[in-house]
Amino acid sequence: MYTPFFSVIIPTYNQSNFLKKALDSVFNQTFKNFEIIVIDNHSNDGTSDILKRYKKKIIYKKIKNRGILAKSRNYGIKIAKGKWIAFLDSDDYWGHNKLNIIKKLIQNSSFDVVCHSEWILYSEKKKLNLWSYGPYKRNFYKILLKHGNKFSTSASVVRKSFLDKNNILFDKKKESVSSEDYSFFMKTAQNNANFLFIKRPLGYHLFHKKSVSSNMSKHFKSQESVIRHHIFNIQKFTKDKKKLWLEAKIFLDLRIIFFNLQSKKKAKFKNLFNFFMNKPLYFIWYIKNLLIKKLKDFLIYLFYKSEF
Repeated sequence: MYTPFFSVIIPTYNQSNFLKKALDSVFNQTFKNFEIIVIDNHSNDGTSDILKRYKKKIIYKKIKNRGILAKSRNYGIKIAKGKWIAFLDSDDYWGHNKLNIIKKLIQNSSFDVVCHSEWILYSEKKKLNLWSYGPYKRNFYKILLKHGNKFSTSASVVRKSFLDKNNILFDKKKESVSSEDYSFFMKTAQNNANFLFIKRPLGYHLFHKKSVSSNMSKHFKSQESVIRHHIFNIQKFTKDKKKLWLEAKIFLDLRIIFFNLQSKKKAKFKNLFNFFMNKPLYFIWYIKNLLIKKLKDFLIYLFYKSEF
């Protein structure tokens, strides 16, 4: 039986204007040993017509996920035949050498999860950024729980045997929508996955009005739900769950405050000042790490800008 090296899972719903670019970015890869699985939530915008244009084989399945993207990804994982699962959202796309670069790094390695940097595109603002992910540190599950997601789904590939062995899938709870990937990667860390973070940007992540995570108010609420669920129902490294929850909530509140400032949503400098006055050590730690992250991303941006 033919076993592709990568199974590329693309969930989609009414994004025909983006889907062709995503598919072309996979078919144009220099490494060709892959299968493409498109899981369509019964789109009504001509998505099926776009897929018919491709003479090359695409595994095309339709399901009713009722707004739960996790169901589409989980179905893709279930039917995938590849050794590695490569996730790609239908409004993102890859550089042509992505799979080849990753294949060389993971072949004969012990890595279970790989995530690379991405070019960040804003369709309305015509602005370019670069985001890096990770880095891996000891007690990674605890770090993800307290300090937030450090992955991008479209930038990640995961060893399928690791998912099967540990029964890891995306959370299908409605309150986890837009943060189901956060919970997914926390579960990989909880099960002691070996991680590789690649500084080089190998893909393009698009933010637009229809992006699932573009509604950040709902997105932060779903993050809070995921954090609460993991603290009180999954994690076992501490019995003092209330203390862990309060600390994790502090960092979530900081992320919300800084997002509101950056997006100019009622620039709440008063909230920032009050937070500093009440919890100065948390504030200083967060600012220090935020600046280090910004500097790191800027240096990577300068180094790879010519590849954009």
